Amino acid sequence: MECNKDEAIRAKTIAEKKLSDKDYVGAKKFILKAQTLYPGLDGVSQMLTTLDVYIASENIIGEEMDWYGILGANPNDDDETIKRHYRKLALMLHPDKNKSVGADGAFKLLSEAWSLLSDKAQRLAYNQKCRRGLQANGPSQSGGPPAAANGVAKRATTKPSSSRNHPVPGYNPPVVRPPAAAAAPQVVSRRTDTFWTICHACKMHYEYLNKYLDEILRCPNCNQCFVAKEMPPPSNLPNSTVPQRHQNPGPPPSGLNTDPSIATKAASVVKQVNDRLKREREELYSVWPSKKNKVDDGSRSSGVKIMSTGNIFNNFVNRSRRELSPFETKHMLMRRARAEIRKMLKEWDSMEKSKENKVSQNSQTPDQQEEEEEEQVAMTVPDPDFHDFDLDRTENSFEDNQVWSAYDDDDGMPRFYALIHKVLSRKPLKMKISWLNSKTTAEFGSFDWLGYGFRKTLGEFRIGRHEVNTSLNSFSQKVEWKRSPRGTVIILPRKGQVWALYRNWSRDWNESIPDDVIHKYDMVQVLEDYNEEQGVPVSPLIKFAGFRTVFHPQTEVKVIPKEEMFRFSHQVPMYLLTGSEAHNSPKDCLELDPAATPLDLIQESTGTNDNSQQK
Repeated sequence: MECNKDEAIRAKTIAEKKLSDKDYVGAKKFILKAQTLYPGLDGVSQMLTTLDVYIASENIIGEEMDWYGILGANPNDDDETIKRHYRKLALMLHPDKNKSVGADGAFKLLSEAWSLLSDKAQRLAYNQKCRRGLQANGPSQSGGPPAAANGVAKRATTKPSSSRNHPVPGYNPPVVRPPAAAAAPQVVSRRTDTFWTICHACKMHYEYLNKYLDEILRCPNCNQCFVAKEMPPPSNLPNSTVPQRHQNPGPPPSGLNTDPSIATKAASVVKQVNDRLKREREELYSVWPSKKNKVDDGSRSSGVKIMSTGNIFNNFVNRSRRELSPFETKHMLMRRARAEIRKMLKEWDSMEKSKENKVSQNSQTPDQQEEEEEEQVAMTVPDPDFHDFDLDRTENSFEDNQVWSAYDDDDGMPRFYALIHKVLSRKPLKMKISWLNSKTTAEFGSFDWLGYGFRKTLGEFRIGRHEVNTSLNSFSQKVEWKRSPRGTVIILPRKGQVWALYRNWSRDWNESIPDDVIHKYDMVQVLEDYNEEQGVPVSPLIKFAGFRTVFHPQTEVKVIPKEEMFRFSHQVPMYLLTGSEAHNSPKDCLELDPAATPLDLIQESTGTNDNSQQK
């Protein structure tokens, strides 16, 4: 046994070297040899799992990676099944428990697969891309074993490991095996409700019901996806003969199952699966907006910038698929209820009035009047003193895989975030985006900030459903971010950024705090990146006298601890003045974007023109 152990260790070392060289198939060959020589060798099972993930990641379906194969799941598995696969592999591949070579990379692939397949919209879009890619380009034949002379690979004699690899639960597809040497041919009639197809990866032949023609199936033998195109029967199955049956009743030695009850059961299961997928698609599309509303991009002018806060929010945010917070949901339902009650009261009052009374010309409810007035309220944004911030958010400023902040419906400050998946066109602007949402504030303590109706602008965010956006003026600036191992988006203060702080912030804030207390801000510049233990050091910004949007930092340093991170209201776009912008431009001062700067700070006349003065 010691001799076997030494040989197994040697084989494992070779496998690790091949894995480092990205020869995953060769590495798996040697690690299996090590397992055969010494089954109890440490790290063998973990390395096998790691290699299976890498091998699956090399399988390309159309132009997409085989995320189902990475999780060891099937395209028709339900959410719970995929979740079980992910948890099982995550426990085995987590770097804290799996010290084998390449475990980190395999765990990242696993996390990416789970991030995509756990989102219904992304999963549906991925399935459609795979279907289109396979139908357009045909299944890939790379990486498969060469076919034998009779068109059936030697691996065709291997029995499928599990029936769960088939898209129809409970139905095992027939597998062609070489006929027994002593079997004598017997003339039989061929079935007309089935067709033959082949997996182009492993060259395994299968006979399926006609219902599966041109469908995307997963091969039970090699676990790869392929399009079930009709093919001639294998050459070892003559047109007029099949291998002779045994004397006892049962399936033929070739493994062909011709029991009609199988077809009935399979058809029933397929119908159930299709019905379930149809319901999920209907639920998904039912929340899509019926119209794509556009914000007028012609609102830019050389004098002032007019932004209708009501229009931007109603057309751009409410009708999108951004998830509402519990506070927003409660107030939306209360508002609808009040409108219905007023409508009913008005109807009853009209019935009681005499016919002589004239009906009021204005038939709108108070809520409708309020909404109309709100939409007509415009926020006047003065032009900056030197830098044109609109040049930083043109159609050419947007790129794939960016996060941008967007103006909210509260006081028009940029507190929403959107992840740009793809820029579809620039003129006119058309992007595929997802709103970032969050339902927890646990990363900064137990303070129920979201439950009181406030916006969360820092921490961890989930990626919402996809939607197409055509609005340009609703975005403020590009935001620095990073992706967590779980696939979520993390946004935290970075060195050099400018943020607005709630001046009167307190942990006692709740939904009863008046707006005039909330909407008071102080501008600060971040001195160092956020640290969970030490918090964030910031320097206050003071208005520079004689200008509207120019501020300069102070030498005083304040530290915002982790427990007070919700003091940060929103990030403000800024421009560092060099002194060459104009004859009176103050060097090394910061000009802030007036669209993200509160109006009271812009109109504030107090300030100093001494850059070195301390507050």
